[in-house]
Amino acid sequence: MPATVVVGGQYGSEGKGKVTTLRALQESQPWVVRCGGPNSGHSTAVDGEETILRQLPAAAGQEDARLLLSAGCAIDEEVLVDEIHRCRIKKDRLFIDPRAVLVEDADRLEEEALSREIGSTGSGTGAALVRRMRRQSGVRLASASEQLNRLATVRTIAPFLHRALEEGDRVIIEGTQGFGLSLLHGEHYPCVTSRDTTASGFASEAGISPRDIDEVIMVIRTFPIRVAGYSGPLGNELSWYDVHRASGSPRVEEEYTSVTKRVRRVGAFDLAQVRKAAAYNRPTSLAVMGLDRLDHRDRSVSSLKDLSPQSLDFLAMLRVELGLPFSWVGTGFKTMEAISTQGEFVGEAVNAR
Repeated sequence: MPATVVVGGQYGSEGKGKVTTLRALQESQPWVVRCGGPNSGHSTAVDGEETILRQLPAAAGQEDARLLLSAGCAIDEEVLVDEIHRCRIKKDRLFIDPRAVLVEDADRLEEEALSREIGSTGSGTGAALVRRMRRQSGVRLASASEQLNRLATVRTIAPFLHRALEEGDRVIIEGTQGFGLSLLHGEHYPCVTSRDTTASGFASEAGISPRDIDEVIMVIRTFPIRVAGYSGPLGNELSWYDVHRASGSPRVEEEYTSVTKRVRRVGAFDLAQVRKAAAYNRPTSLAVMGLDRLDHRDRSVSSLKDLSPQSLDFLAMLRVELGLPFSWVGTGFKTMEAISTQGEFVGEAVNAR
């Protein structure tokens, strides 16, 4: 069975962790690979509680899921060890590639200035990746960590994935951040991240061929966000009060970055940006999060036919403009506040109202 890649179509925080969790739940014993570093967090449900994970794959709460950290990862040992204990992950479930680089205190110090200049989270991820790239002595990789060797299987993950694919298991690669932040393809350098954030880039980090991929789910949100501070241009920037007023929500619901806990910037939906992301990632489906931000009455709705006219019109517009089917649509912040649209055509729901 081939592989799935979950990728963000905007500037991150689209809901990739949510979609990865939902996709993994459709499989028995999936292999779920996390790319990236501690500079971004994904929300998921663990033991029925919503939690934010910065290192573990979002499927950590699914007991039969095998969890893997790719060779392209940057690992903050303190963060990862805390998540392993918090989620009660057994050693035989977690595989860490020995080539993943470890984030050091010096990396975090080096990025303090970037936090002010380009809105970096200051996690040290980029600095750690640069050190590995320079190939200088003294770079510590996951293979050198006594803690990680004690708590996980530290071995090259690609052969595990190759064998899984040959045996018909589903591999799910959880991308990080969003296409608009790609180091190679983002439009607003230097206000980008420290890696490529395309589906093909994530496949490379995991060590599988693009030919192994049969599903690319591109996750987008109704109101794109960027992290706080001067993190780069955001077309048609709004305030959270604007979003509150448009949706009819009874209160202003600001969003905070999962790592720095600062208020996110928010903007109006940009179709041109999403169209470009689709051209680079060639998704097989879209997952559209935040319909309740268009109309608050859609919060926790569990059926397409019960969605508001505004949300249905938005989905119909995307279907016409992008020509892509939908996999899920999100109706709230919680992991399970989503509607699986597989097998349903949004146009039918629009015509029915």
